[in-house]
Amino acid sequence: MKKLMIITMLLFVAVATHALAEGKGSVRVPFDPDVGWAVINTAGSGIVIAVAHVENGLPNEEFSVSVRVRYEDGSTDIYEDIATLTTNGQGKGNVQVQVDTNPAAGDTTLRRVAVRARKAPNPLYVAVAWDVPLK
Repeated sequence: MKKLMIITMLLFVAVATHALAEGKGSVRVPFDPDVGWAVINTAGSGIVIAVAHVENGLPNEEFSVSVRVRYEDGSTDIYEDIATLTTNGQGKGNVQVQVDTNPAAGDTTLRRVAVRARKAPNPLYVAVAWDVPLK
């Protein structure tokens, strides 16, 4: 049963990563500290889609996931606690999030997109992508 659950989870991650990576502009960035990664992509009208994956976390932990977006004009939007990432008994887990951003008319990129997974007060894992193209 455990083996089937792990295989199913890994298959989900592979499919989600492939689906996101197909579009132009997706980027895979490691978390700091290096315990996993996030794949960050945009889809029409400034929607940001991110898959956060913890590969080397502690077993059975829950992390609050947030996204921070900085626009070309330097303004920032913060989307706090939009999902929960829960690791399994081996310290692995993933979650997909989607946020509607507010780029100004004519913007072609999101200057900075940060995905944060946090268990208060610590640990804190952050993945940052720079100059993510808007589609």
